[in-house]
Amino acid sequence: MLLPLYVSVKDVLDSKNELNLLFATRDLWPTIGRSLLLASLTAIGGALIAVPQAWFLARYHIPGKKIILILCILPLVFPSYISAYSYLAAFDHMGFYQNLTGMAFPIPIRNGLFGTWMSMTLVNSPLIFLMTYAALQRQSPSQEESARLLGFNPTQVFFKISLPALKIPIASGMLLVALYTLSDFGTPAILRYKTMTYYIFRHLDRGSFDKASFFSLLLIIIAFIFLQLESWINRSQGRITDNKARQIIKKAKPSKLLLIIIFYSSTIFMACLLPLLTILYWFSKGRNSELVFPKNLFDSSFNSATLAFLAAIISILFAVPCAWCALRKKGLFATFADRISFLGNMFPGLVIGLAFISFFVSFKLFGYSFYQTLWLPVLGCAIRFLPQAVSSVKTSLAQINPRLEEASLMLGHDSVSTKLRITAPLLRPGLLAGFALVFISTLKELPITLLLAQPGKFYLTQNIWNLIDEAEYSLVAAPALLLLGISSISLYFILNQKLTKSND
Repeated sequence: MLLPLYVSVKDVLDSKNELNLLFATRDLWPTIGRSLLLASLTAIGGALIAVPQAWFLARYHIPGKKIILILCILPLVFPSYISAYSYLAAFDHMGFYQNLTGMAFPIPIRNGLFGTWMSMTLVNSPLIFLMTYAALQRQSPSQEESARLLGFNPTQVFFKISLPALKIPIASGMLLVALYTLSDFGTPAILRYKTMTYYIFRHLDRGSFDKASFFSLLLIIIAFIFLQLESWINRSQGRITDNKARQIIKKAKPSKLLLIIIFYSSTIFMACLLPLLTILYWFSKGRNSELVFPKNLFDSSFNSATLAFLAAIISILFAVPCAWCALRKKGLFATFADRISFLGNMFPGLVIGLAFISFFVSFKLFGYSFYQTLWLPVLGCAIRFLPQAVSSVKTSLAQINPRLEEASLMLGHDSVSTKLRITAPLLRPGLLAGFALVFISTLKELPITLLLAQPGKFYLTQNIWNLIDEAEYSLVAAPALLLLGISSISLYFILNQKLTKSND
């Protein structure tokens, strides 16, 4: 977990260029400014979409509420680079929009802030939605009822009572969105908005490892600051209310209900339906072509599934002892195991890929080199997504009453038998959900597969990336649809596990 940080620091310190020359790198400060601006605007835009979505869904009778809930979460299925490709294919020159209307889209999507911001906002807003909706479900209705009895109208209740109570989950979600935006590589690269990840890849492509590592180290430091802020906000969050409190579900007036439905329709259309329709549009345009399905589609799908399966297995194997130490043990080692397991959130995939190339090109273990083998992308993805597995396992483990294990020990069972017969079955939902989370995240991971793929082997993400780079929109459709289909199945499995757990 510490390897990417160690390699980034070592490469900078070993650089032939002095540190002051690295700080004088051309476009350094404008690039940092662009990255922070994009992250800030994406977090704000995501909140403007997600908070009303969560509020209306939690407080009003809306037709098809369960379907709307799923559709609000569904953008998480779309890898950011596929969403970027779909908006580019929809609004760029001779795209979906121009073919339907006969007019060019008024705002350029490529080479600017707007297209990158729009794509990142729509993809990441569900992170804020999930936190806000969960907080609303736990929020006590007593203060809102009191405010109405005192003559406050619904708008005043929202801004003076409910919104201040939601500031912690909203702020936490916004920081996570900003963090994901900073670490994203695919969207800025496809839409040609020059962020820090863009320059890391550019310097790496040119062989300037010291400058690439320098940008990586700066990105790690910024990500660490965001993570510390998010952790501090979560620690300052008190107990919201009783989970079983009766919620206020109001019936909206027809005019207001119409506005709510228009709001949901427009946001869901832009975030989910438009990307899907664009992909299907380009897929249908090439249906008579023999090249509509890339020749190595099956092989790349198998390679991606293998990579995702192995990364998920390794993540779960390490997540269980980390979660156990965090919840059931005390002391310095338990704290260390808990904290270090979340370092993956600090390392973008591009940083991990760069660090692995720099380290493993000369590293051998008992004469065996990991460089250009399957284990390198597997280990990279395991590091990147270990926090997801740990969070899932910790959630399940926290719900297991330790007294059950104590009772088993008192009845004569040893520790191993107790863990296998009592703890493991109760922990299974968290293990399966964690496995599915890491599987779907690895399946979508672009930078690690681009940098660490074995020679002659291709993954779905590489196929999509290469075809987008060649502007072969109709050819991109098949692997993109396949990736979305597998991701949707994984998301359904995760949601089903959580619903089953909540019903229990």
